[in-house]
Order: sequence, then C-alpha cells, then structure tokens
Amino acid sequence: MSLLFALVANQVFGQAGPGSLFGGKDPLPIALSISIKEVRKSQQDSLYIANKLYYRDASGKHDSLKIGLKGRGNFRMRECYFPPLWIKFKNSETKGTLFEGNKKLKLVLPCNTDRGNNDLILKEWLCYKLYEEISPFAFKTRLVNIDLTEQRRKKEKMFQVKGILIEDIDRTAKRMATKSVEVARIDPRNLQDTNAFRFDLFQYLIANTDWSKAAQHNSKLIAWHSKFIAIPYDFDMSGVVDAPYSVVSMVGDEQLPIESVKDRYYRGYCRSPEITAYVRNEFLSKEKKLLSLPDELKDELSSREIAELKDYLREFFTVLKSDNKFNEQILEKCRSL
Repeated sequence: MSLLFALVANQVFGQAGPGSLFGGKDPLPIALSISIKEVRKSQQDSLYIANKLYYRDASGKHDSLKIGLKGRGNFRMRECYFPPLWIKFKNSETKGTLFEGNKKLKLVLPCNTDRGNNDLILKEWLCYKLYEEISPFAFKTRLVNIDLTEQRRKKEKMFQVKGILIEDIDRTAKRMATKSVEVARIDPRNLQDTNAFRFDLFQYLIANTDWSKAAQHNSKLIAWHSKFIAIPYDFDMSGVVDAPYSVVSMVGDEQLPIESVKDRYYRGYCRSPEITAYVRNEFLSKEKKLLSLPDELKDELSSREIAELKDYLREFFTVLKSDNKFNEQILEKCRSL
C-alpha cells in the first residue's frame, strides 16, 4: 500500500500556472509600509492591522491591494529586527489579480538589517525549493524584493530587503483535494510512512534538527486517506542557511550531540526496509536536479557561495551512496516507532 501511494503521489499536485503568484520564477517586486511596534503588538491580537500591498506584475503593471497584517512566529518575533508577518486578503480585492485564490500568506523577512541577512533569506528559499523536488506535498513559495518603509514616530526609515511569500496550509491542502489538520500531538505511526521518511531525509539533507512532526513544530499536517502527511517549513536553523543566530536544538533539557548546526544529525524514525530502500533510491535519482537548484540563485549569490552550497549538499549524497555511512548515520540513528 505504501509503495503504491508513493507512485501515485508522485503526480504533480496543483501546478501553478505562469500567470499565478507561485508560477513566476523571478522575485516579485512589492512595497510595504509598516510599524514594527504595532506588528509586534498584533501577534497577541485576533485583529489584523489594515494596510496596503503594492506590487508589480509580470507585465510590469503597478497595482495595489488592501490587506491585513499581523505578526507571527516565536523565535524570530522575539530576536529579530524584522518580525515575520501574516498577510490576509479579501476575495473581492484579489479577484483577477496575481494574488487570486490566496486568502492568507506568510511573509518571511530577514532577521536583521545588514545585507548578509538577505543572503540567509535566499538560502532558506532554496530549502523550500529542494523540498518541492523531493515531495509532492510541499508549500509553494515566491521570492520577493521588498521596498520596506518602517513607520517611526519622528522619521520613516527605508529598507530594501528580500523576502519569501509562502502559501497558507489551507490552500496547500485544497490543491491536494484534502484538508489541513490541527491536533495537539500526533502518534508518528499515524503518518504516511513513505512521505514521513522523505521528510526526515530532507531534514538531514539540509542539516535541520529544529522540527517535530509529532508536536507539529515547524511542520503542518494534512489528512491523506487514513493517514496524515507532515509538510515542513521554517529552515533558518538549518546548516544550509547557517544563520549567525542559529543554535543546536534541544530535546527536553539536553542539547543534541553535535557541535554546530552545520553538523548533520538524523532525527527521523525507523521505517521498513522496503520504504527505506525506495526513498533512498528516490533521492539518489534526483541528485543531479537537487544539486542544480543553487544555480537558480546565481544572480543573487556569489559563485563561491553557490559552490559551497553544492559541496554541502554533495556531502549528503556521499552518505546515501555508501552502505557503511548510510547504516552508521541513518539506520543506526533512527528512532523506533
């Protein structure tokens, strides 16, 4: 049943057309004016702050939409200069526009104001694109170039920053003709095993340990027949991004036995030999495509940074290609169900 699922689910769900928000490949130019102080306060409020989003579509036409803004997130909301945002739309506003069909979007902003933080956003976006190649159950994203005006009491301040628009889980579920699910905690045995192993190997690929499918930390759930599928997000603590503020994850009161977020550590569950072999071979068959994805950032990152990203991803495939390393770093580290 699981392998049949894997074959069926490899069809493309809800391909975004070239005229849609997530169909374009180039960063979308947008402009926002926000009060960071008000956004931070809004996180605890059910109301959204009335605002306006300015954008330029693929034809070069300038347009704007009335939106609601709200702060979201935990770590970045506390520790970063720019808070991550929810953007809420009215159907009457988006009809016939690039944003049609989207009721809510997440907007990931850089943590701080220096240029290096834009590079971190680009690397986090790369993680989303990697997962889109790995699993059909993934969030659609779009890079944005933002003219951001910070409203202050005495004087406005202007920033030009990178950002990531991420579709809402309800839209993701709708694309797949299913529904999103919210539960306090889920038994890992109730997760669809093929995709669960894809999820776990992906997190090992990008060297991310800041997640939990059971507690839905940095993952969302959708129902899939009699099982559930977890979809990952928020990768700023991963080794691929290597943010200066990143820290090794804690499990309970103990830090994981690694020294740096760049050190890969497998936190997934053990799966059957059939599922393990299937997904391992699936990753190996996609090696060339996955290693080519950093090239999509060649206009944004230096050739040295692109080469370093590729070398880092190749280390993962070195493990996958070696039975000894795969046994030592994956099979002997996996957690029992």
